[in-house]
Amino acid sequence: MMKILRDRIRWRRPALPRTFPDLTSAGSVILLVLLAGCASKGNDGKFFDYTSPPPQAAEAPKVKSKGPTEAPKPQSAATLLGAFQMGSDYAVQPDVASDGRYNVYTFTTKAGSYTVTGDGLARKHIQELLALEALKKRSPAGEFIQGAGGAVVSPVVAVYRTVTDPVGATKAGYSNIKRKVHSVQRGVSGAGEFITTLGHPEQKQPDREDDSLIETFVGIPKTKRRLAAQLKVDPYTHYVPLAGELDKVATYSAAGGFGIDKAIGFVPGVGGAIISGLGTLDSVTERTLDMDPSESAAVNRDRLASLHVPQETIKRLLLTDKLTPTEKTQAVGYLISLSGTPGLNDFAGFIASNDTRTSAFAALQTLAYLSFRPFGVERIDKVQIIEGVPILGVGGNKKIAIFTADELAWTSRNADWLSRLDRSLTSSREKGWQKEIRISGGASVLAKQELRSHGWTVKVNTFANVL
Repeated sequence: MMKILRDRIRWRRPALPRTFPDLTSAGSVILLVLLAGCASKGNDGKFFDYTSPPPQAAEAPKVKSKGPTEAPKPQSAATLLGAFQMGSDYAVQPDVASDGRYNVYTFTTKAGSYTVTGDGLARKHIQELLALEALKKRSPAGEFIQGAGGAVVSPVVAVYRTVTDPVGATKAGYSNIKRKVHSVQRGVSGAGEFITTLGHPEQKQPDREDDSLIETFVGIPKTKRRLAAQLKVDPYTHYVPLAGELDKVATYSAAGGFGIDKAIGFVPGVGGAIISGLGTLDSVTERTLDMDPSESAAVNRDRLASLHVPQETIKRLLLTDKLTPTEKTQAVGYLISLSGTPGLNDFAGFIASNDTRTSAFAALQTLAYLSFRPFGVERIDKVQIIEGVPILGVGGNKKIAIFTADELAWTSRNADWLSRLDRSLTSSREKGWQKEIRISGGASVLAKQELRSHGWTVKVNTFANVL
């Protein structure tokens, strides 16, 4: 369908095809189905649409740990999730495994079973499952269309006329036409680049952040954002079944002119941080969150450049598929709140370089935590990323490590990792520093004992105070 529309734009045909004005009520149904098809993403048998890093051979530890270690203990799903362990369309297995750092939840749904790693992501995903359940209970498509008659055609006609005759459309009194024409020009320019590069243009943004021309004009993205806000989920969710359902319902609502209240009922919010640190975001970030993804990407690029973040880092951050457009905007907002901090570029690189969804989300939570200024009047003097852990120089005499973990176990791997971290700090030849580690969640008795034996002051559950 998009190819047909682009062909029409390219050749500038002077009149609408006869099939548009001749649409009947039945034709309206067909049109909505086609629009929903344009909006939907392919499943390809996957539950989540981000890529996983290729498997790598295990590396021999650089430093062999000395002393005792332990195996991570499974947790009770009922204890961790309470009443949200089970819903109408999903269940979480009673025993929650651990990789020594993050809890690993196994979800069973009608579509199949899969795992989600991390407490924060598990809670966020449960909210997605509740939202999906609510959307599936919406009125059938026919009820959305009933009574619309030929009115559903008008958004598509407006799209076509604005593209082919922007001056005439302006005279016709379309609101905000300047912005619409700019969007059209961007879309036509993109189509031209596709042709001139023989179908292989340089990627400037992830596929998920490319709202199609017809979707932009019919109003699907805006409706989708409003719908997601009512459901308390990210409109650009990585969860493929929810993304498809959001697209479908937003298409019916936007194209048919129906309120989104017909699509959903009350959806309770899951306890815990769904999107962290919103209270620390500035007004520009809040406005950017309500833009379409291509616009927000442009704003985020400019804001990162104003912080003197290197272009290569900006590109990696804006193109990562491990964070949604919403989360990227949040990350930029948190970096803005930390402007003036020495080593801010390292923070930007820290969040841009993660190769798993779990580590990227943990990095986002770390930035959110720091945006609350958790050190009080003490300022951050220096930022380093050592062994993948942010190390902050604070108050002139402290080295504070921010370590994300649901429940840190003193496994052999973690012992080796933190031993390397300890050695890196010791070899820096900086004398008289106090070492402190702030763990986002909990830690086992052995983990705390071993860290203290290496001279660390240990603080646990630190994110719970602000996120």
